[in-house]
Amino acid sequence: MHNMDYKKFIETIQSGSTRELSHLYDEIFKVLCGYLRTHMRANNLDAEECAQHALTKTFERIQKNAIREPENLYSYLLQSAKNRYLRILKENKRNNYQDNMEYYVSSEEPLDFLSSDQEQRALDVCLEKLPDESRAFMEYWLEHPDAQAADVAAAFGISVNNVWIRKHRIIKKLSECIQKKIQE
Repeated sequence: MHNMDYKKFIETIQSGSTRELSHLYDEIFKVLCGYLRTHMRANNLDAEECAQHALTKTFERIQKNAIREPENLYSYLLQSAKNRYLRILKENKRNNYQDNMEYYVSSEEPLDFLSSDQEQRALDVCLEKLPDESRAFMEYWLEHPDAQAADVAAAFGISVNNVWIRKHRIIKKLSECIQKKIQE
């Protein structure tokens, strides 16, 4: 990421060149995830969520012309991802009071916790409650758990950025629904 042409990255975001943006996005995303896993000891899911958050905020700021100096972009991305991860750690600490952690479902990836029949039934019910488009999106991820964001973006005709935003929002809804169903 240090060798990246940040001016080109900013120009690509402003121009909306999706092919080039997808390539640059993937490159930066990998670097941010690697940084978080290596330096912050984040797990893969947290690293991905934090990298996505940092990139989303950066895209928004570049589109609003709030970031104009390419040399500041690298440190801004790292700081943004790091701060998001620290917030997640703080939130997780707050939630650790629960006695029975097997029923705790993380908002980042509730599907990892589905081990019991009860939890699987809750997921099935919650998936059915989703709008058709959201259900199809999540069923794609369930059928292709190792899919790359670019593949999902192509399959649904959306940007890579929107893939991560949509996935995060739907998983959050599913997580809340699953928690309610399990507590019933």
